Amino acid sequence: MYGLPKNFDGSFLVGRTLEGVWFRQFLVNLDFGDTIHISIEGAFGYGDDAIANAPVRESNLMRSIGSSVEAATGEADGTLILHFSDGKTLRIFDSSPQYESYSITFGDKTIRV
Repeated sequence: MYGLPKNFDGSFLVGRTLEGVWFRQFLVNLDFGDTIHISIEGAFGYGDDAIANAPVRESNLMRSIGSSVEAATGEADGTLILHFSDGKTLRIFDSSPQYESYSITFGDKTIRV
């Protein structure tokens, strides 16, 4: 909806451990402790899993709990890519031009995509 900022710097995620994953009917929340959270309302792909859309019925995403983020980058199309220390990659897509696809909250800042 709003797009990922072109100058997105994901360095605040690097080294952070994925502490929890919560699934709700139309939302997936990723908790990196303290005040860093990612809420997914659109499409995402994890490892070799097929691309999932909310509502999510199955995902292997919780297997990365306890892994840390080794790299966090953004692509021009709004995709957020997280590479975890367990070798898995999470891609969160800007999948809707009309609605919020995901948000990243860190400290008192929120990026809505």
